[in-house]
Parts: sequence; structure tokens; C-alpha cells
Amino acid sequence: MIIQAGFSLSTVYLISKTARHFYGENTARIVEFFCGLYPPLIYYCAKLVPTTIFLLLLAWTIYRLLQAEEKMLRYYLLTGFILGLAILCDPIAFVFYPAIFFWFLFSKKINFFRILVISIASIILLTPWTIRNYKIHHRFVPVTTQFGINFWIGNNPQATGTDYFKVLAPEKEDYILMTATLPPPLLDSLNSCSEIERSEYYSRQALEFIKNNPLKFICLLVKKTYYYFWFAPSSIYFSPDLEKYRSIYILLYIPLLITGLAGIFLSVKNHKDISLVLTVLGLIAGLYIFTHVGLIRYRLPVELYLLLFSGYLVAHFRRETA
Repeated sequence: MIIQAGFSLSTVYLISKTARHFYGENTARIVEFFCGLYPPLIYYCAKLVPTTIFLLLLAWTIYRLLQAEEKMLRYYLLTGFILGLAILCDPIAFVFYPAIFFWFLFSKKINFFRILVISIASIILLTPWTIRNYKIHHRFVPVTTQFGINFWIGNNPQATGTDYFKVLAPEKEDYILMTATLPPPLLDSLNSCSEIERSEYYSRQALEFIKNNPLKFICLLVKKTYYYFWFAPSSIYFSPDLEKYRSIYILLYIPLLITGLAGIFLSVKNHKDISLVLTVLGLIAGLYIFTHVGLIRYRLPVELYLLLFSGYLVAHFRRETA
């Protein structure tokens, strides 16, 4: 728990540094206050999950990229290594590659050589794990084979958008996982396959579903977008802690969502270059929505930066009314 708390404090420090980079000292102090008191960030300090490590690496990568102008070569190498660690922690961080490229195209805050150095450094860090995967699976697998099943979970005839098909009785932790909707003989057959074969099977099934049911796929995308930025109903998503604290969480999340979105609008209006942050968060959200949503930790990267933009909004109105 102490180590997890250390990761969270470091994340808050980096978010405040990012706020200082964009908006100055007053906003940074408000953002520190907001992050330090935000219950979901405190909650994950007591959980042995990679979420706190990933948030730290995400915030660290973004901050270093924002500071990347006119730095020494070793700065970009270290930034690439941090990005590589983020990808190893959670492959969703692969979104940084297209995000940095789009940032380069539209803002000109980083040149192509620096992108290349950062990318090569991150790939170097990933290489030992990729070699290990090749020796085991005899296929090119950069990090994990999990994408196939995640893709299928959110895109199949029984899909609800979450990990679950149905929650029968939340108070008794009685639920049906999406994989349990498959016939038992098929499940047994898949369990006897290799990870690669399983992943390829699930990917094929998901693609076939999308091809044959484009309207239902679009409806699922809309539903998953709603669940990602709000909350999935208790009938199709189960979490003991969320059920216990759902009302409190909603009361805290509503003002954060409103003020955070308003802060983004105000930043754009005042010509603040927040394109890198918005692109990274948009791609993270989009990838989860494309596969499956439900777990609150999937949304934490977005909430973390909503705290930053919310702090900017508050600081702006304090200045206007002073």
C-alpha cells in the first residue's frame, strides 16, 4: 500500500507539473488539491493492481513530451524508455505512437527526429519481451495476446458492452461472464488451444459479427460510449465496491465531468495547445469503446486529466472575479 501511495503521489506531482506547464502556478496548486482529494485515486492506493503504475507512466510520458523542445538526446531516449514501460504495463499505451505523430503534424511542437528517437528507444525496451513471446508463441506478439478476447467480448451476438452478459444478483456476487455464454464443448476446445489460436478465433468471430451486423455494432458503440463516460447499469456490470459507493461516485463525477469539459473548451478558446493530451485520451477512450468497457479503471486516465482541466476552469474564474 505504501508503494502504491508513492506511485499516486508521484502521479499527482506530474499532473501538477503539467498544469503548471499549461496554465501557471495558481492552476497547478488547485489541481494538486483536486487530485489529492479525489476518492478514486485514493481508492487505488489500497489495491494491488497495475492501475496506479500505469497512471504514473502515462502522466510522466505526457509531461516529458510536452517539455521535449530543444532538449539533449538523452532526454528523448529516457522518454522513449518511459513510454516502453507504459506499454509493458498496459498495451493501451501503444496509442502514444499515433498520438505523437498527429501532434507532430498539427502543432509542430516536436520534430520528426525526436519522434524517431523516442519510438526507437521504446521499441528497444519492448524487444526482450517480444523475443520472449516469439519463442513461446512462434508469432510476432509485441506484448500480449489479450486483444482478441477483449475485442470479442464487446462485439458478439450476446455483447452488452461490458465483461458481463448478465448480473443475476449483485448482493450475492452472482453473475455470468461473457465467455460463459459460449457452449461448454467450444469453451473446452478453446481452453485446449494455444493463446495465439484462442486470440485469432475470438478476433475472427468479432470481425464476422461486425460484418454481418453493422447496425448492431454501431448501437453497441453508442452504448459503450455512454457506459465509458458514465456508468453501466448494475444488471450488466458487477463490482462490489462500485455498488457500495455508486451514489457517492456519481455525485463527485458529475461536477468533475462538467467542469472538466468546460475547462477543455476554455483552453481551446484561449489557444492553449492541449492537442497531445486530448489525442492520447481520445485514443485510449476510443480503443476501450471499440473493444469493451465497464471497469472504472479504464476511465481513470480521462478522469485524471479532467481534474487538470477542472482546476484550470476554477483558477480562471478566480482570476476573473478577483
